[in-house]
Amino acid sequence: MQPLAIRLRAARRRLVAESETEVHAALSAAEQEADRVGKTALVDFEAANGSQLSMLVGGAEMMLSWRYAGDAEPRFLSLGDPDAQGSVALTRDFKDSIDCPRWALISRADALAALNEFVASNEIPEAVQWADYVPPQ
Repeated sequence: MQPLAIRLRAARRRLVAESETEVHAALSAAEQEADRVGKTALVDFEAANGSQLSMLVGGAEMMLSWRYAGDAEPRFLSLGDPDAQGSVALTRDFKDSIDCPRWALISRADALAALNEFVASNEIPEAVQWADYVPPQ
């Protein structure tokens, strides 16, 4: 695996993981912090090629966000139940809040499979389905 830059948004920490074990340790730390404060948060995993996979942590289900290097279009969100209605409030750093469409929530197992695929390939994971990201109006 190539080194991944990881940003734990809630803790405002950046680190570099050089092994899958270090990637999962960072994810575990972010989940524990989210559980401690009782809120969800985002963790960003950035590959050497600039592509970024962000993961919502702190809940029974997770959401993924995909951005190509340089934040180039298109951008994607994971696709769970396409018929799910409403949104889930999430925080980037435990202070601000944004809404995540409920249809973007997927199982933790699927999210972890996608993370493992990203760690190995640095490309958009095929382990999950994706939907175009449409910014709120």
